[in-house]
Amino acid sequence: MSNETAARQDLLIAKCVEVASTVLTDQEAIIQIRRCEPTFGRNYTNHYKVYLATLDPSGLNPINQRCVVVSITSNMDSAKVEPSLSCDSVKDLD
Repeated sequence: MSNETAARQDLLIAKCVEVASTVLTDQEAIIQIRRCEPTFGRNYTNHYKVYLATLDPSGLNPINQRCVVVSITSNMDSAKVEPSLSCDSVKDLD
């Protein structure tokens, strides 16, 4: 992976965290982000599964886990949580 590609991935992940943070409750944290297959249309759209959970006082045992899908267009003009997409409906990239 070139430095330019790595930097682009870093920007996408940062945007994903920013968008996913808008749906966090006070007690929740992001515990995992998984890259998913993109969609091609007018714009190339990146999809990420973002797993959220409430952490116990030790911070080690996540409870009340849930997953949201974040979509980000290739030019990063649009980024949003997709309530119409379930995590089961998007395929992880291997």
